Amino acid sequence: MKKYICFVLCVAFASCQQTTTVNDVTSDEKVDSAFVLNPKIDSLDILISNDSLNASLYFERANLHMKARSLEPGVSDLKRAVQLDSANANYWLKLGVLHYAMQQSRYARDCWEKCSNLDSENIDCRLNLAEMYLAVGELKSGQKRLNEVLDFDSKNSSALFLTGNYALMDEDTIKAMKYIQAAINEDQGLFKAYDQMGVLYSSKGDMLALDYFNAALRLKPYRYDIHYKVGMFYQSFRAFDEAIQAYERALEVNPEHKTSLHNIAVIAIFAGDYPKAVTYFTKAVAVDASYLEAYFGRAYAYELMGDLIKSESDYRTSLMLDPAYLPSMDGLERVEGLK
Repeated sequence: MKKYICFVLCVAFASCQQTTTVNDVTSDEKVDSAFVLNPKIDSLDILISNDSLNASLYFERANLHMKARSLEPGVSDLKRAVQLDSANANYWLKLGVLHYAMQQSRYARDCWEKCSNLDSENIDCRLNLAEMYLAVGELKSGQKRLNEVLDFDSKNSSALFLTGNYALMDEDTIKAMKYIQAAINEDQGLFKAYDQMGVLYSSKGDMLALDYFNAALRLKPYRYDIHYKVGMFYQSFRAFDEAIQAYERALEVNPEHKTSLHNIAVIAIFAGDYPKAVTYFTKAVAVDASYLEAYFGRAYAYELMGDLIKSESDYRTSLMLDPAYLPSMDGLERVEGLK
């Protein structure tokens, strides 16, 4: 029975794996201080009042709104800009970025399609479309735009990376790894490509995964999710000491990373340190009061400690969250049989 429960815990552990997805298309401009932006916007307000048909002034003011993350005023200005100069592809590009940031994907798509049709060499619009089409599963439309980019620039790292992700959607892992590695070869600062390759090699149980994750961490050492993935990799090989060290590094960056807390508790179960397991499951529950697997894990730890009252309580709590959760149903039945 204990082996069965440990297996269930492994399933719960596996369910916590994180995957890498293509990032949302958003403006990467940084917020300026209000005391710098406001005078600039005020100056543009005056210029626009004196020259209300000047599209470039609206575009310039929209960019300032984007820096301040004032999306609605930015959209308003960009709409005015494209009304005045509908042949300017860059205006359509920026308007699409703002619509996408506001989760208005259909409008973003229309803007980027317009931009692409206006400017046959505009790479940014095509890449944004490809990324959006990947997110919504319209693979043929997205691949068409990627092919256009690669025909123009065969070494474009973003297009190569996205082509790899399209291959993953087609379940062609070999092709995916080929293109993502090609993206890294062109841009050795492409964090998301290292992350993705780490995930892919992890799924193969290949130690190269660690090389890619470490490369990603050299670029962004504050990314706790990468430390977590390193821990997952080690844990899959039952290298528990190394796994715990990785989870602890994740927690140093983000003390409320609940799956790192959960997985340390799972390892404690395997090590027979049930009080430690209870401590970490409790920390995970404190972060997320609806964390089903953490309640189940703590219930099982209490059961192993012989504290049947607390075990029953946690089993019942987990069943309140999911009445059909079979591991807790079995656990509750066992505990009630022992009382």
